[in-house]
Amino acid sequence: MSNYSGHFLCATTGAQSDYYSKPLAIRPGDAFSTGDETDETPLLAGGFPAIHPDSDFPLSPTLQLNADLTTIDSAHIAALARAEFTRHNNQSYRTYALEADARLTVLSADAAPLNAFINTYGGILHIDPILTKGYDPELTTGHEIQIEQTGKGLRISFNVKQPVDLSRCTYCGDCGEACPEDCLTKQLFLDFSRCTLCKECVVICSHDAIDLHTVEGRELTTPALLLLDGTGVALPETKENIYSKDSLATLFERIYATEIEEVIDWSANTCQYSPRLDTGCSACVDACVHNAIHQSKEGVTVNHLACVECGACLSSCPTEALQYKRFDDIHFIEYFREFPLTPGTTVVIGDEATLRTFWWKSDGTRYENVFFLEHPQPTALHAMHLLLLRAMGAAHIIVLEQKQNVPSSQIVISNKIIQELLQQEQSVQVITAVSDLAVLLGKGNDSTAPDFSYHDFSYTNRRAKLMDIVRFLAQHSNAEPEILTGAASEDFGTIICDEDACTGCIACVGECRIGALTTDGETYSLSHTPALCVQCGTCISVCPENALSAQPGLSLKEDFFTERLIAKTEPATCKGCGKIFGTQKSLEKVVSILTAKGMWDKTDDLLSYCDNCRVINLYKTSEHEQANRAD
Repeated sequence: MSNYSGHFLCATTGAQSDYYSKPLAIRPGDAFSTGDETDETPLLAGGFPAIHPDSDFPLSPTLQLNADLTTIDSAHIAALARAEFTRHNNQSYRTYALEADARLTVLSADAAPLNAFINTYGGILHIDPILTKGYDPELTTGHEIQIEQTGKGLRISFNVKQPVDLSRCTYCGDCGEACPEDCLTKQLFLDFSRCTLCKECVVICSHDAIDLHTVEGRELTTPALLLLDGTGVALPETKENIYSKDSLATLFERIYATEIEEVIDWSANTCQYSPRLDTGCSACVDACVHNAIHQSKEGVTVNHLACVECGACLSSCPTEALQYKRFDDIHFIEYFREFPLTPGTTVVIGDEATLRTFWWKSDGTRYENVFFLEHPQPTALHAMHLLLLRAMGAAHIIVLEQKQNVPSSQIVISNKIIQELLQQEQSVQVITAVSDLAVLLGKGNDSTAPDFSYHDFSYTNRRAKLMDIVRFLAQHSNAEPEILTGAASEDFGTIICDEDACTGCIACVGECRIGALTTDGETYSLSHTPALCVQCGTCISVCPENALSAQPGLSLKEDFFTERLIAKTEPATCKGCGKIFGTQKSLEKVVSILTAKGMWDKTDDLLSYCDNCRVINLYKTSEHEQANRAD
């Protein structure tokens, strides 16, 4: 590019914002400005925040690339600028600073490496050293060490042998002279590795200051724990804030003051993990290799200090329970309401750094039917996002990833669906080299523009939106839909119900927060919508009759998207007032259990009454018995 072009969205006196472009003389690190004195206030400009971090207004890589490198007309570029401004304003998440905390507990089974570590790092760390084996006059040896995770770090409980009562000791030295093993030093340190428990020191002490069996319980809290080789201690299930010699670099990154951005947000409303049952969906935990996500009785928690924002948990979440606050599902969909895709467009998605490299090396080349979208973490993209772009008119989607070109499971399933329904191979493609992108775009887009375009911007949850998009594509397909199986399809499937075993207790419905299982209180029926089911298994776990089972697989046939009746039972009506108070099968189940235990009286069938009538009948029975006793 011969000149740097500035692209600005500015506030005006009217209701509409004003967009314009002009050449700028600007260098990396410069304060970003319009270049002259004007009355207009920039709302947003094209640019790269990484090289202009102190800009007074938001900078958009998406705007810069599309304005410089595509043939999108000025009216659509203005619409893009407004979409980018809306996107930026909708980012909302908690940020705060963690103060420096250089406390560190170090465990070692050998005094030599522990002392060496103290000598090396003692000047910059506040070290609590604990030996787990052996004894050393300068170190504390801990016995029966227990380690627990706390909200802010770790709690370490241990016992220490404390043979000398310093409140009684007069430091006369008799014990040292009496010790035949010379294991009691002038510092009153007793080396138990040499002590034979002969008790000569105990006998000689006239002040009763020595007891070889005295143990002192100690407890300390620490923000971080370092394990040197061979400690032999039991660790908690989660290894959060626990380090080894190989992870010292990570430890040092986290002990100093740091800025925390809570951009990964969890909501219990649609999460299919059940804290009460400790079962259900664990996709986010399984995907996180940084030990930053945990499940407990409180639900799912994210350790934002440990999180590196890799996006793996976000793309794996089938429901929307985890959301990326830099660009969440709702605003991703709304983005294309303000900036509709042109049918037949190739969409290129990458982070700022990768797109900036491509922009820098482009030499002003302009690409036709291409749209560049900066995404803070492309690996966070779910099949819902990718298929939405395809349904809205994208002929080809290219995802730029810096680390690997192996497609994620979300890309795999997206391609499977597109291939099955639209007979298009590799509609979503992953590349890592910027040079490959230039070659690919240089060939042009030979894909036929779709003759349909999805324009539904409503949103309930991620699974419901994904299935609505898939259903839309299926309705515009000329192919005979099939059932897709494989690893990428494991969180799709159908729940099968043994209607003879089901009592209609609807415990399963209470655990299905995604709405795949529903009940009708008037007809006492249980229904299932396969398209919404994420195959978490919670309903199967909670069913007291073992009536439910799962059948994995994503069907692209119409009946997969519609609600189907899977069980129905007759209501139980009160013998007294006729009120419905449960199901007939549930009543029969209770009677069967009581009969088997010899606790059922057929002549006094109180279970066939509702709560109110049961109390009335109990009262009448009691009055009758009292009258009989009086007679």
